[in-house]
Order: sequence, then C-alpha cells, then structure tokens
Amino acid sequence: MLCLQCKAIDPHNADSTSASLKDARWFDQYPDFPALKASALNGCEFCGQLRHAMLHKYSDTEIAKFEHNFDDSVQSTWSSTKWNGDVEIYSGRFVGKVNSTYRDHAQKQTFDDSLLPDMQLLYFTFRPYPPRQLNQGIPSYHNWQICFDLYTEPYPTSFGPVRRRLPSAETLSSTNVKAIVAWLDVCSKKHTGCHQETPGPLPTRVIDVGPADGSQHPKLYVAAGQPSPYVALSHCWGKPTKTQIPRVARTLSGNLKDMVSAIPLESLPQNFQDAIVTVRVLGLRYLWIDALCIVQDSREDWEMEAARMGEYYRSAYLTLAATSAKASIDGFLARSPWPWPTISMPCPDQGSSTSHGKIHFRYQPEPSEYSRIDAIDKSVWNTRAWTYQERLLSIRILHFASDRLFWECRTMEGSEENEPPRESAYHTPWMATKAEARHSLVYPDEAGFDNRYERWYRLVSRYSQRELSYESDVFPALSGLADAFHKVYTDQDRYIAGLWQADIFRGLLWMTKDSSEATRPSVDRAPSWSWASVKGEVEWPSRTTARHCHYNYAVQLLEAQTDTGPGGALGAVTGGMIKLLGKYQRLDKVLRPPIWEAVVRFRFDLVSADEVIGSGAFDIDSEIQADAIWILQIEVQGPGDSSFPYHPSGLLLKQVDGAELRFSRVGYCALDEEYIGFFDKLEPNELCLV
Repeated sequence: MLCLQCKAIDPHNADSTSASLKDARWFDQYPDFPALKASALNGCEFCGQLRHAMLHKYSDTEIAKFEHNFDDSVQSTWSSTKWNGDVEIYSGRFVGKVNSTYRDHAQKQTFDDSLLPDMQLLYFTFRPYPPRQLNQGIPSYHNWQICFDLYTEPYPTSFGPVRRRLPSAETLSSTNVKAIVAWLDVCSKKHTGCHQETPGPLPTRVIDVGPADGSQHPKLYVAAGQPSPYVALSHCWGKPTKTQIPRVARTLSGNLKDMVSAIPLESLPQNFQDAIVTVRVLGLRYLWIDALCIVQDSREDWEMEAARMGEYYRSAYLTLAATSAKASIDGFLARSPWPWPTISMPCPDQGSSTSHGKIHFRYQPEPSEYSRIDAIDKSVWNTRAWTYQERLLSIRILHFASDRLFWECRTMEGSEENEPPRESAYHTPWMATKAEARHSLVYPDEAGFDNRYERWYRLVSRYSQRELSYESDVFPALSGLADAFHKVYTDQDRYIAGLWQADIFRGLLWMTKDSSEATRPSVDRAPSWSWASVKGEVEWPSRTTARHCHYNYAVQLLEAQTDTGPGGALGAVTGGMIKLLGKYQRLDKVLRPPIWEAVVRFRFDLVSADEVIGSGAFDIDSEIQADAIWILQIEVQGPGDSSFPYHPSGLLLKQVDGAELRFSRVGYCALDEEYIGFFDKLEPNELCLV
C-alpha cells in the first residue's frame, strides 16, 4: 500500500530533461520524523522505508553534530531562530550510471546528470527547514542525500526504463546459473578478443570434480597434457588458526597418492568446496587450485609449477574469483541477507493504468555506482600480489562478491543485476595478440624511449602496492605477466630481476614512493638495483613526450647475471650483479633540508666541493647516511628547449665491504640543471652493482 504522494513515485512521472519527480516533497521533524511514521502506520510502505533511511542517515554522528550542535558563533548567523528540527525532503530524482570503470584507484566514477535509458538509482535530498541564511542574506544550505537502488520484476522485461534485476538470495540460483552460462556462451563464441580456438592442454595436475550430483568424491588427476577446458580458482589463502585448518588443505608428498584416489569434499576448506560445487553446477569437469595441484612441500615442484601459473590462468576456460573471501576457510557462495528492507510497488505502463511488473526499492547507504569498486577493487583479494596477474591474465573471470556476481572478460563487464554491459578496462590489449599490441602502443617515439617498457613500469608500480605472505614470491607472483609481456613485445629481450635488459638504464631509475614506510625484505630476493629489493610501492619518474625531448644514457652495460632456481629467469632470485662502464664520483656529504622542505620527494641535498649540486631520495629512510655516498650518472641529455628544464638523473650508491669497484644502490638522485656538466671531466670506469 502507498499513500497518495508516494504513488507518484513513478519513472513515467519524471521530468524528461532532469529526471526529477514533480511532486515529491515532504516536511517532517528530526529526530523521530513523526509525519513519515504516521503514514507508515497507515500502511504506506515507502514512507516507512524513507523514515528508516532518514533515521539511519541522521544517526551518523557527524551529520547530527553538523546540524544540531553548533556553537553560539555559528548559530548567531542564522536569520531569526535556531533550528528546531524541521526537515524538508525534496528533489526526488532518477539517475543512471556512467558507462565507465574504476581501476586500481586511478579513476573516479561520477553521476551522469542526464536521464539515461536505464534508470538505476533514486535520490532524495533533505535539509533543515527553513533554509538558514548568512548575515548577508544569502541562503546557505547543507544538503544530505538518501539513495535507493532500483530493480524490476519480472525479468527480463520490456516495461519501463528500469531494467536491473534484484540480486538472488542464493548465489547459484537457477537464474544466476542461466546468466553465467549465457555470459560464457556469448564470450566464447562472439568476443573476438576472448575467443580460444581450441581448449589448451590441462595443467600438470587438476581436480576432477566428479559428477554434478556429488555421487563421487573429487580427486586429483595427473594430466598427460591432454586438451580439455578447465576452471581455475583465484583466492586468498589467509592465515586460519590451527583449529580451523581442515584435515586436507594441501597436497604434500606424503598424501599425493591419497589425493589421486579421492578427496572427501568435507575435508577441504570452504573456498575449495564452493569452487567444486560451482564447477559441477556449470557442467564442467576439471578445476585447478594451487594448494591442491602443486606439491606444497616440494620446492622443485613448486618452482616449476609457479613458473607455469600465469599460463594456467591465461588458458583457463573460466576463472572463479573468491573475491569476498579473506581466507580459504571463508567460502564465497553463502550470502547474508541484505540488512535494509526492500519494498515493491506496481509500476503502470506508460499512459495506462495497467501494470505488468513491479519496481523494487532498496535503501543503499552508499552510492551504488561504487558497488563494483567496493566489492572487487577494495577487497582483500585485490590486495594480494598473486591475484594481480591472475586477474590480468585470465580471459574471463566470475567474481563472487558478498551479495552479487560480477563478470569480467577482455571484452566487457557485467553483473548479476543486469547492469548495462560496458567495455572492460582492466585487461590490457596486449594480453591478447601481438597484432593487437602493435595497435595499442606507440613503438620507439621521438622522445627517445620505448612506450612498451613504460607500460611494464606501470604494471610493476601497481604490483608493488600488493602484499605477499612469502616475501620470496615477489618474482614468481609476477612471472606470468613477465612471460606474457616477453612473448608479445620483447621476444629478443632478456628479463633480469624484474627489469628488461634492453631498457635496463631506464629500469634502474625507480624510486620508492614513501621511503619512510619502505623496508628491506627479510630474505634475499633481489639485488639492490632491482625494485624488488625493497618492500613498498615503487614508481618511475614521469617523462615528457614532447617532440624535442631526448633521453640518452651515459653508461654501458658490460655484463648482467642473476642467481635463479628451477623457475629460471622468471622465478625466484637470490642475488645478481650488473657490471657497468660509467662515470661516478664520491660526494662530500648528504644534508637534510630544512624541516619545512621535508615533505618533498627529494629530501636530501647532495654536496660536492661545498656546493649543492642536486637532490637525492634514499630508497629507505632507515638506511640514510651522511657520508660515503657515491653518485652514478645515468641520464645525460635532456631537451634542448629551455622552457623544459631538465635534471640529469642517476643513482646513489655505497661501497660494499670496502671493495673499490663493488657498490649497492641506496637511492635515486637528480642534478640541478646548472650542473649538467658535473661529470664532464671524469673518465668512464667499470663498476659492479650488486
């Protein structure tokens, strides 16, 4: 039942230009909102929902403080009387969503001010009434908004402009399974960027999930390279307590034969159980899970399989992402009831009193255009280092969020709610084919550097923000991306400790984003000149791409080597060295700038012959030392146009164990423009960076 005013809440009544409702306006009083309460008691469901939302919004401490607990100096600016709690609810408005994406917190979505074909949200604005005025007589408002998600039923429907479907109470409901199958069918048959000619070979080991009715236990199947579609699981291992760890959670040398015979479903962590159930429901047979398909106590098997993991995700028919689960024990199929009530009202066909469907209104405390961001990009799953390449390399991913499903493939994104499909912005074009890569990137340009490597540095910068349970995994967890990048762009290049030999000098010029937070790993996992020698976010200083800008290097690479294991160049690294021919000189001292300048990136002045010749940034603040620091010149030539000031850059070094020609990196530096010729009188000499 609806009151007369709420019956007007109909998309057909919205203004065709602004999408605003013409007569949606209420007056009530904080804090109990008695008018809405009385209407709800008389049977109006929407007034009850609106009051519920108002109580929730005004229970927020900051809002209540802003509107009620002003000090006298602020209250004196009000025109006549202090606020008595009267509130105006007005400006009901239907809106859609921007057809854009948000990735790695680099972009933000905003509302589209126009009426979109698909209405997805209903907003109401509320404020104190009457609006208070400043002494100058200018009205001053502080508006708060109430948001409702809009859904339609039946689905699919041609009625009205609302086409979203209410999420199912069960993750694997028949409706959801049909949607997943439809996504898979369209993607595999019609998306040229996602198409797989034939199923690739199975991984070394997979889980045979058994029949859909569960009449047989799943078991570990040792494949012989036979081609067959399979599903991969992307998940967080987490750190459960000993009492929470199921009896069989990993494949070990001692239980390998038992796993091949049978794996009782109830013996597995909930994530693994849910993955097996999902694969069965989809009518597929094979599933790859790292913990079960790699012998965890065999270092040789782990390193060999870790080097293939990128290809396993890239070749999978589908990747299941346990996005909502923080650990293997959590599971991802169970759904909690939505905490806010959902109400429904019939919606007549336009120009008619006949109704063929309903609109559902569900209070949304936070603007729901961020639902994908909150569910995926802000999840614990998305903070893990291993899941970075798993997400990027997978052709298609089904995300299991806490209350809905999300679809990602290399062509489009979708959701359980039937949000309008949009072009995928997470998978980069170069993941597909070399031909596409050549269209997606500019090859060596007039600025004197190769854009493909800049793309690699952006990948590494984002990767460095993520977390590892085992610090030694820093290169294995990136190996799939490195292998894909190598095959597409740099098949004649050499990968050394996270960098590419053909662009090694630019690669050396990384910086820690916050040296006060950066630390050293507890294990030897990279030489000092590699970005992986620090724990913390790294980045490469940006470069101008103006035509007259040129970047040359004053060093030569004489030799490069890394100490690797069974995983080869893409796997774990325990050390390495590069031998260079370049110009380097010991500084007199390194000085801290005044306190007010300490917020800048280059926190230290470099002093030679009593002159400050440039600025430096140490990789890790805890390793700062004032003397015995050397400077190595890397870049030597900048733009000829003086309107683009250029600062030659290089590395800060310290000697290792007093060895004359053996150094380790400790930071990055840039010379002031007037000291471009600082190294001119020096002769190049050999040195070794370890």
